[in-house]
Order: sequence, then structure tokens, then C-alpha cells
Amino acid sequence: MRKLRLIAPTGVVVDYFHLFVNRRAYTLQSNRPHPERARHYYYRPKDKKTGHGVSLTLNTIRRHLEGEITVGLYSINPATQCSKWVAIDADYEDALMDLLKLGFYLRQDGVESALEKSHRGGHLWIFLAEPLLARDCRIYLCGLALRLGIPVKGGRRLEGIEVFPKHDELKPGRYGNAIRGRLGIHRGAAQRFWFDGADEDLEKQNERPSCNGRSRGYDCGSRCAKIRSR
Repeated sequence: MRKLRLIAPTGVVVDYFHLFVNRRAYTLQSNRPHPERARHYYYRPKDKKTGHGVSLTLNTIRRHLEGEITVGLYSINPATQCSKWVAIDADYEDALMDLLKLGFYLRQDGVESALEKSHRGGHLWIFLAEPLLARDCRIYLCGLALRLGIPVKGGRRLEGIEVFPKHDELKPGRYGNAIRGRLGIHRGAAQRFWFDGADEDLEKQNERPSCNGRSRGYDCGSRCAKIRSR
């Protein structure tokens, strides 16, 4: 993994924190694969003295971006039931085609998205102009997928896209589901995944393009979507 290590500038760390972190709880991907299933599972890190969950900090994000650790981020703020972003995860045959189709129709609806190819498929990210209710995000995205004939995983359907947030709301004391934080190294694939079409550089992946549109980096701050319930 050392060959994948990078240096994360302070500004990138701060911008990433404000863009992606909905709550301070987080998960860590294990460095060692499961002895039987050979998968690198995620777990909630805990303080060795108190046994309580550890809170995510700027240093946690820095270590994630630099490749020392890989964190999973929760998609819902329990205090507001809102999210700063929506991520669509697809890892089945023809998954990338379905994500591209979703991206096309989102754009027709005035919603910009960014594609991150992953180990077995990809993630389609939508960054919101302001945090929106998880329920409204799910109604819109799941509804669009069904209209396009794209399967949504759940119930008896074992294959299909997964929409994060995966819950309409969180009950007290619950966390919901976490997804691998953007730009983190996938421990199983031993690979870092980037936004498709953008420079493979931490700053370029987060920089704000100039007004003339010549910058090749994705502007995560202004690629905001006005998602609404239908």
C-alpha cells in the first residue's frame, strides 16, 4: 500500500471534511482480509480504555486521504435526518452502464453527478447545494431508477443499485450504513479510485474550476444538485 501513499494538503483535508462528513461516527476498513471469506470488512473503531466509539477528526480524514487508513462515512446526520450527498453504489454485471444511464437522465433533470469507478462497478456521487432529508433523496433517486428499469437492491432482490442514504430516517441510537469515503484506498483491491475524467490528484479532484471552465478538476463545492421529492 505504500506506493499509493500521498500527501494531503491541509486545505484539501478541511474541504473534504465539510463536504463529506455528516456525523462524527465512522467505520474503518480492516487491513487484513477475513480468513475464510477473504474480504476486508469494516468495523466501528473504539477507544481501548472506555470502549466507546471514536469520533472522526481532521486527522482521521488526513490519514484516509494519504492512504494510511480507509474510512467508511455515514450518510445521515441523526440530528436533522439530512444528508450532504447521495451516492449510488453498483457492483454487478453492466453496473457501469446503469450508472451512466442514471447520470445522463439526472443531467436532463438539472442534476449534476460525478462517476467514481470502483473495484467491481462504480459509485455515482451527487453533492447537494444544502443538506436534504434522506427520505426525499431516496424517493427521487429510487423512483428515477425504477422508471429507467434499473434494479434497486432490497427485499428479495439480491442484485441492483444501492442508494445511500439507505434509510428514510434513523431511529435513536442507530447509525445506518456507511460507504467507503471518496479517494480512500480500497484495501481489497489495493487501489485508489478517482472521479472519472478528472486528474488523478487530490487537489485537482477537489479544486474549484475557474469561470472559463478550463479546469479539469471536479468542483465538488459547486456541483450541487437540487434534488426534490416527486
